[in-house]
Amino acid sequence: MSPPNGMHPSMQLETVGEIVRVLRSRRGLEQVELARACGWRDASAVSRIETDRIKPTRRTLLKLSQNLADPSTGPQAEILAWLFQASGVLPTPREIDAIASQLPLIESWIQPAIIQDFGWYTWRANEPFRVLTGLPERYVGRNYLEMLFEAEGSMRARLDDRWERVATMAVQEFRIQTERRATQRWHRKLLAALEPLPDFTRIWGTAGIVAAASMVFNWSRSASDSGAIAMVRSHVIADPRLWVTQVIAEDASGSAFMLNRSAPRA
Repeated sequence: MSPPNGMHPSMQLETVGEIVRVLRSRRGLEQVELARACGWRDASAVSRIETDRIKPTRRTLLKLSQNLADPSTGPQAEILAWLFQASGVLPTPREIDAIASQLPLIESWIQPAIIQDFGWYTWRANEPFRVLTGLPERYVGRNYLEMLFEAEGSMRARLDDRWERVATMAVQEFRIQTERRATQRWHRKLLAALEPLPDFTRIWGTAGIVAAASMVFNWSRSASDSGAIAMVRSHVIADPRLWVTQVIAEDASGSAFMLNRSAPRA
């Protein structure tokens, strides 16, 4: 998904303050004008928000989105989603239901695909993905890492001797994607829930953060057999907090592996 109107992707607007400042400028508003529109006494609140000196509440973000929305900046719902994304506000089941008809129809895709938010909470998965990974039947709204590290979970059983490799690469990718969110409440809460799970602390401590343009999993059991598959991710148009990930074979061996693993077990 492209950022709100006037925001070029190369601008890399990552904080609430940056987004508010750019959109306010696009609308031609002074700080005091935006403050009054939001029902605040003076410009000091807007100044603190734009310099990221305070963390706005959900209610404040709603007010900002209502008063920053304009044909020159984009619809209110889109701006609110970007502000939520920057602030670390995860989508709720109610919000997911509200945009259900706008989500990609991954159920009809041949390639395994999954829809998650930026915290790796899982909202949709097609049958090829569920079969390939052993995703639990009740997965909606659950965190992917929690399901992956469950001691007696179906993902461990399905991935068998490849589980350690997949778990390590998943932790590496999660750390890459969420490094700047480490101080956000949802991140701290998730790590506290993950720590008691078998092997998580060990893998988290040794996996580290590695540079990677994209995640390519080598599913082979030997160096001579490549068996590579890639995880390709992109924003969901309906809400920038959501990502759709497709699993795509990188070579013939990877394609054969996926066909074999995605076939329902008798």
